[in-house]
Amino acid sequence: MNLNKMQLRLLLYLYERNGFSNGVQVTTPALARFLNTSQQSASRVMIKMEREGFIERRMVGRSCYVRLTKKSINELSELYAELKRIIEKPVEVVLEGRVFSGMGEGAYYISLPWYRDQIRKKLGFDPYPGTLNVNLLSWDSIQNRTLVGKYADIWIEGFKDRNRTYGGARAILASFNNSDLCAILYIERTHYGENVIEVISPVYLRGKYGLSDGDKVKITVTLPAANFSAAGQIPHEDKGQILPKT
Repeated sequence: MNLNKMQLRLLLYLYERNGFSNGVQVTTPALARFLNTSQQSASRVMIKMEREGFIERRMVGRSCYVRLTKKSINELSELYAELKRIIEKPVEVVLEGRVFSGMGEGAYYISLPWYRDQIRKKLGFDPYPGTLNVNLLSWDSIQNRTLVGKYADIWIEGFKDRNRTYGGARAILASFNNSDLCAILYIERTHYGENVIEVISPVYLRGKYGLSDGDKVKITVTLPAANFSAAGQIPHEDKGQILPKT
């Protein structure tokens, strides 16, 4: 497409007013205001666009009606497709950090049937009983954690038994070290700060990668989250307490 900004705005002006199906009555003063230019420049743009086959003009009395041609509609369709491809292209967000030991409660909570069954159904894998704690290394990774959290829309519901209330958490699917499927849990009531993420996976990540405290790892999330097959949704009602931390 070799159209300049003013020519493109003219096509959009007509398209917005159904100029692809009917002729649009156009006055030079109104078009000039829309294009933020002089009436003389607006008139020259229309003349040039008509000469190049992008629009058709006809006079009815003293009124001018302008219609988009097939050529201009094809140009706009191609532009729309290209913009859609660029804007909606999935974006990979990387979080890097170092492994550290938590309080050791992850195995207990992840093994509870209520949580485990939901993870199987909503995340699509049977979780290894435990979480991997990662201390994020940089401000960029901490900001990325916040960004990813806005897309973490897989809701793991809490429950109650005779003794206590077990809260829920939000989750989002990710990739561990560009290899293994995993998920990041967003647990709202926690003693950890925003520099920490908790990761679950169908495999024992510490064992598979020989990880020790202090080892560097990378978790990658592809946004938008709609690209993942996430069955769970964040409910609008009160979520109650949140899954205890490990």
